[in-house]
Amino acid sequence: MTSTSDIFVGTFEESVKQRPNRLTIHRHDYFELFFLEGKGEHFNDFRIYAIETPSIVCVSPGQVHFWRNEGSLRGPMICFTQEFAEKYASVDYSVLQHRFWFPAGNSPIIQVSKEQARETALLIEEIQREFKGRADGSDRIVRLLLQLILLKMNRFYLPESKSRSFRREAQLVRDFLVNLQLNFRGASSVSSHAALLGVSAETLSETVKKETGKTPGTFIRERILLEAKRLLLHTSLSVAEIAYELTFKDPSYFNRFFRRSTGDTPADFRKQCSLHATG
Repeated sequence: MTSTSDIFVGTFEESVKQRPNRLTIHRHDYFELFFLEGKGEHFNDFRIYAIETPSIVCVSPGQVHFWRNEGSLRGPMICFTQEFAEKYASVDYSVLQHRFWFPAGNSPIIQVSKEQARETALLIEEIQREFKGRADGSDRIVRLLLQLILLKMNRFYLPESKSRSFRREAQLVRDFLVNLQLNFRGASSVSSHAALLGVSAETLSETVKKETGKTPGTFIRERILLEAKRLLLHTSLSVAEIAYELTFKDPSYFNRFFRRSTGDTPADFRKQCSLHATG
């Protein structure tokens, strides 16, 4: 997946062949799903997980990971951004509601039954066809299929909530990210999120940076930017109204924030979205 794309659908084996760095420690700022047959090992955030057939491997943004003894692993992979998955979704849906993202010490690997594997494979095959075909409406169909796969995976996932390997740091990051989805309007500073979570701003900043490679402030700005894009795309609110909706005290500051983050003014972004929608 390139920095300019929102989703990539391919295969694990081709990805490793084309990008050997996957076999060394690395991290991404997007979500990854691997639907694998075969046996191997996955290093994820300083733990090694054995992969048995069939398995769904989940990699959350910012997690450091790599593969080893991967020679027999085969299967499709899907890489996507949070913005892609949540576009056109219902207002109460968030990718982070799925417990296998940032699982706080539980395994990020879902071992599925043969029946669950068949059920998932059918959905993935449909995503692959739509992704490659690029027919009218494919973009939205791929999103809906991806959301369906994630919802199905939630049924398959059985976190070890009492696991001895539970890590407070991982739980704090997950709590912060989920809380951010719900309270980004009311809590726009690191200190306000820290207060909601019952920790100091310093603890929150150090933990999130260590676990994800990004600061809490970066996550907060990205969430506000995502909501701004959504409002520009899906509502008729003026730019000034959107600025106040997102608790900016001054629309001119909102304009500067948006342009600094995207390279476009809010008005230009909305115009481009309109052109794409009618083109």
